[in-house]
Amino acid sequence: MDKWKKRLSSAIDQGRAALDKRNSQGTASSSNYPGQQQPLQGNSPPNAPQGQPAGPPQGQDQPVRANPGSGPIIPKTKREPEILGLVGDPSLNRDSGGSVRFGDRLLWTYRDTQLCNSDGSVNMLPIITSTASWSDYESDGRPKIERGRDPLNSVVLRQYGKNSHDESFFPSPGKHLCHSPAGNRDDGTRIALWPNQPPLVTSETNDGNTMAYTWVPAAHINQSLGVETENPSTILYKTEYHPSRFHGRDSLPKTKIVAEQFWKQGEIAYGAYGTLVHNGYAWLWGQWDHKTALARVRPHEVENRGAYEYWVHGQWTRDMPKLGQDGIEIQNANAGGQGTYFFNKHWNAYTWIGGDIFPGAETYVCTAPEPQGPWTQAVQIYTGPRGNHALGAYSVQAHPDMVPRNSTKNEMYITYTKNDEAQKGEIAGYTTPLVYVEFE
Repeated sequence: MDKWKKRLSSAIDQGRAALDKRNSQGTASSSNYPGQQQPLQGNSPPNAPQGQPAGPPQGQDQPVRANPGSGPIIPKTKREPEILGLVGDPSLNRDSGGSVRFGDRLLWTYRDTQLCNSDGSVNMLPIITSTASWSDYESDGRPKIERGRDPLNSVVLRQYGKNSHDESFFPSPGKHLCHSPAGNRDDGTRIALWPNQPPLVTSETNDGNTMAYTWVPAAHINQSLGVETENPSTILYKTEYHPSRFHGRDSLPKTKIVAEQFWKQGEIAYGAYGTLVHNGYAWLWGQWDHKTALARVRPHEVENRGAYEYWVHGQWTRDMPKLGQDGIEIQNANAGGQGTYFFNKHWNAYTWIGGDIFPGAETYVCTAPEPQGPWTQAVQIYTGPRGNHALGAYSVQAHPDMVPRNSTKNEMYITYTKNDEAQKGEIAGYTTPLVYVEFE
């Protein structure tokens, strides 16, 4: 995994300086909420309250108004965010972890994974392009955190689960595309089936049966991490979990492919950049050239492309827009890098937390009254310690499902990937610092 990442470290400081200069100059539509969006047009379904059936009457289409009539939400932290320790399974070396609640536990999904020896050294092979794990909750709904003496070297939230070493959690469609478990191709390139988001839960029963979906681009890269195929096709995966007394605690959910090319090459990969279920819709953000577009669909119709609607020129339409066409960009909906969308009940606002386009642990947040905006310009709330190898740090993500559902605090848990030189052996290490943030 080392060689795939260490070549990216050049020119990062120069690029970040350019970004800082751009941000200091400001953007025209950034720092507050303009007037509310115009009413939706056409025959789009309304934003029905959570739990109500789809298929509303015609002529009642109204936008979701999370914060009507109020000014912008500019997030501020109460105090300096605190590193609690590391999230991890000591037997695995991996990066870019996201989490989602599955029943009474958190399910984590990661990208490239290597196996660790008992002395902590890392095996070069196999490289598994994605793995998963569980972590537990306390009885009060908070993550089951143990206190460690050295936060950057102590695992305080333990993960567990039995992964295959022959196939990734998000499996390859077959040898016609790439070889398992790393995604290698015969020509020396690679199909990196890296999830940007954890699975999006669309249904869950009282007895814990859970169904979720993940959109994963079939990223075609070379050994220098250069892009071989621009705007690749996107695979739609379905993850299902059925708790059973016949399954041990280490058993992980099963994931299968719904459509190998749900979004075709050259189409916007809606859902690959960000996802959220709220107000009766699955909201799906996609990116191209560091720009963001938005689609929505009823959660029970995720597999039906014909049910999707797209935000184009200020209204919802069933006609899928072309990549880069006018009227589809959602301004200021993120800081450009990996991150997480969620609905913040304390602000009554849609919220994104994540990083910028450069490696690092710089963490930003922006908010909006509706998924389509207007979004405030992202503000930086934290910078985490970097590692001493190659990229140093990257993959900032928030974890809304770590926060107790009845919490009265405006709080969040954040992670990122920290990349360090090997302490034992020759393969660099990847850890996941867990950061606690409380907002005003």
